Amino acid sequence: MTNSALCFHLLILLNGLWFSLIAAQNGNSPQSLALDFYQITCPRAHDIIKAEVIKVVNQNPSQAAGLMRIVFHDCFVQGCDASLLLTKPMVSEQIATPNNASLRQSTIRILDHIKDQVEAACPGVVSCADTIVLSAAIALELVGGPNIPVLMGRRDSQTAASNQTVIANIPSPQLSISGLKQNFQNHGLDTKDLVALSGAHTFGQAHCRVVDLQLTPTVSSDLNASFAANLARICQPNNSAQNRGGFTVHLNFLSTDVFDNSYYKNVLNKVAIFHSDAELLNASDTKQLVQLYASDQATFFQQFKLSFTKMAQMGVVTGQNGVIRKKCSVPNS
Repeated sequence: MTNSALCFHLLILLNGLWFSLIAAQNGNSPQSLALDFYQITCPRAHDIIKAEVIKVVNQNPSQAAGLMRIVFHDCFVQGCDASLLLTKPMVSEQIATPNNASLRQSTIRILDHIKDQVEAACPGVVSCADTIVLSAAIALELVGGPNIPVLMGRRDSQTAASNQTVIANIPSPQLSISGLKQNFQNHGLDTKDLVALSGAHTFGQAHCRVVDLQLTPTVSSDLNASFAANLARICQPNNSAQNRGGFTVHLNFLSTDVFDNSYYKNVLNKVAIFHSDAELLNASDTKQLVQLYASDQATFFQQFKLSFTKMAQMGVVTGQNGVIRKKCSVPNS
């Protein structure tokens, strides 16, 4: 056995132990997912996706947050099945109330392009669902986040969820801490997952129409006064709701487009934008985790890896179920 082959098998063994730990915590890791799922059928899949993501992030680091958002909004609705990317012939999840104008169309086009590159090398083999999750994990590491091994083998749905289903599953930025805990519990995630995955608000942007919920009719007590005034200067150049809707602000002014633990420092300092961010301080268990992650980035990264992996296994379609969509935006004919 060559040194490279030996290293590969050692990597598989170590990651197998990692995923066994996750399965023990999660209670139901899909058995048909595997780190080396495409080793025979499309051995270049990981390298192709990684090369494309590197190009994207080098050109525009903010796309890492866009890719992470796609994972969250896909997996939380009817599982990680790439139903979010469907636009035809049915009503798309992309125009559902929690998603409409909040998902980056440029990020969706990037995923379509990446899938096209994989499809050219291995037609009908690699799913859109796997492409989404792996692309996000690679992008996350490129902007400073932890390395997250990704189990592969998801298959794609042929149908999108209804507007009502999307609304019922995507947690609102206005939820209370009890509402947040219940939402995550409904998805098989616990309090540690809630606080860790909220850490993805360390990068990305918010639309001013959402920020306005914290500024009008009165400034929310969630926000530091000077921070609120700064948000108002950006988001309220006039009283036109139509104009405000087109503006965005960075979720994190400390380290824009970098994945780190500064989100938790922002929460403690009342400079995190969403009400749901501030609500993490309204329960003793979540508050303790916010304080821990604010002071210990390594511990945050370790938990984020676990929580991301659990989220990326929610409601997956595997085996003979589902399909491998040739185009992510349309179901197979």
